Parts: sequence; structure tokens; C-alpha cells
Amino acid sequence: MHPNRKMREFERRERDILDTTLTLLTGEQWQTISVDKIAQCTGIGKGTVYKHFDCKNDIYAHLLLDNYRQMLTQLKRLAADDHLTGVQQIRGMLVYTLEYHRENVAHQHMHLHFRQKAFREQISSSYLQQLDDTEEQFIEAFEQAVYKGITEGDVNPDIPRETMMAGVSATFEGAIVMLQEGGCCKQQMMQTAEQKDAYINHVVDYMIAALIRQPADKQEKR
Repeated sequence: MHPNRKMREFERRERDILDTTLTLLTGEQWQTISVDKIAQCTGIGKGTVYKHFDCKNDIYAHLLLDNYRQMLTQLKRLAADDHLTGVQQIRGMLVYTLEYHRENVAHQHMHLHFRQKAFREQISSSYLQQLDDTEEQFIEAFEQAVYKGITEGDVNPDIPRETMMAGVSATFEGAIVMLQEGGCCKQQMMQTAEQKDAYINHVVDYMIAALIRQPADKQEKR
């Protein structure tokens, strides 16, 4: 087989593995996915999967990187938009990322999986480094918007960076869990798109209020 044709075949098969895994991750039994199951549904042998990925978690890591890079492109676009104030950039970033998680069930599962220590210990070092580097770029884009908000006099400059990032991260990650679980009590059920939209806006209002010391009805909307 010609080298170029062989490479195209290798890349096509790898894409098939990734697409099959994505499909399985949207199902109710996503936690029971195995390399055997992925191979069976892809129509290839288990050994073939291992020619592309060292383990199942590396497949997840590859898919996560694809999604994170797509999200990062949008965050950088918002951070570079001079027509938006810093607060509007922050709001745009938070709303976009939460909506992305809401609309992508497979990504929700992988993202929460990635937060587990056991997952991070099992993926290949190259994937872990790429994921960590991408997360650093997320933080840089967000902090760029925060700094602009500070220079514009809207964001509280007295909040220590560690305090700000701890609060934003904890609230954001908690919101993702809530969106995945559909709420946690009768007063906060999220079964419809409208309920989830309202929840996202409430969470973002809360996060921005903590940064700028303004009530939600006074904040700049996107």
C-alpha cells in the first residue's frame, strides 16, 4: 500500500474510533464503556484500537482536546473584541462555555471524568500536558478580560487572583454538574432548555456580581 494511502487509512480509522466513542458517550450506559465495546461498535479488533491509543482514557483525552481547542478559539475571539467591555467579555466567555457544556452531553461526561484524579493518572503524559496547557490558555483569556474590566473601573481590583480563580472555578464546575444532573431539588429542576438557560444566566449573574460588586439588574448584558 502506498505510504500516503496507508496514512489516510490510519487517520480514517482513528476518526472512526473517536466518532464511535462520542456516540457511546451520549448513551445512558456511558460509564460502562470499554475498549472492547469501542472496538466492537467501530467494527475493528481490540488490538487495532491500541495501535491508535494506549488506553480508553487517551481516547477521551483526545476528544477533550478537540473540544477545548474549539472553545478556546471562541474565548480568544471574545478577549480580542474591542467593541466589548471587559465585563461583557467575561459574561460572553462564561455563557458560551456553560452553553457548550449544556449542548454537548458527551463533553460533559469527559470533562467531569477529567477532573478525577484517577483519570489524570491513567492518561499518557503527552495528553496530560496538552490538556494542562490548554487550561492555562483558558485562564489567560479569562484574566485578560478581567484585567480589561479592572482598567475600565468595573471589576474590583482588590480581589486576590487566587481568590477570584478559586471562586470562579468552583462555581463553574458546580454549575456543570447541576446541568448534567438536571438540578438537585424541586426548586431548581432543569428539564427543559428554558430552565437550563435561566439557570446559566442566574449563575453568570452571580459570578459577575462577585467580581464587580454590582447586583444582577445593574450588570451589562451581552
